[in-house]
Amino acid sequence: MPFRIGSGHDVHCLVEGHALVLGGVHVPSAVGFATHSDGDVLSHALVDALAGAIADGDLGTHFPEDDPSAEDARSLDFVRHMVQVVRLEGYEVANVDSFVVLGTTKLRPHLDGMRRNVADALGVDLAQVSVKARSNDGLGDVGAGRACEAWANVLIFPIVD
Repeated sequence: MPFRIGSGHDVHCLVEGHALVLGGVHVPSAVGFATHSDGDVLSHALVDALAGAIADGDLGTHFPEDDPSAEDARSLDFVRHMVQVVRLEGYEVANVDSFVVLGTTKLRPHLDGMRRNVADALGVDLAQVSVKARSNDGLGDVGAGRACEAWANVLIFPIVD
């Protein structure tokens, strides 16, 4: 099969006094992620999608929480690493379609920055990356602003020499 698809999802609780980083963008907010790395759910979903496309585990397989080198790491660096793994398997990224769900913080002003950061980390053109935002209409922990989640889908294709 020449093309392969991967999908990823991540969710983290939001707590006061921590940074909110999405797609490598520091989003102004009173709450953020209290996690091992920067907690960037968009980047984590992308890693899962990339790993899934080549049937090579997930975020925890490549960057376990008990790995001291991942402490306070930038999650976009995880994406950069995973793209190299995908390329070593003989594939390139065709495109990414993703969205972030966060109920109480407006993300639209930050979407272009997220797209640029993701495209840069993947080594692709901006036109190959879609990042959308949803509010969850006040429903559940995400809609109430107690959590944030992201989904990502990635299409890869074989490198042609």
